[in-house]
Amino acid sequence: MKLATVKLAIVAAAVSILAGCTGTTYNKDKSCSTDYLLVPAISVSAALGACDSQNATNK
Repeated sequence: MKLATVKLAIVAAAVSILAGCTGTTYNKDKSCSTDYLLVPAISVSAALGACDSQNATNK
């Protein structure tokens, strides 16, 4: 019973930390945004260049 309580506490802490470490970044003119988990440097859409392709077609 005590082990299950410890596991539940660890899972609850992990979920609350990850839920509080998400966000969105925008480019200068706010025409494009990317979402991230933990830090903006680890953004899958930014790594794929999601905003770069949109800005390139608008120029």
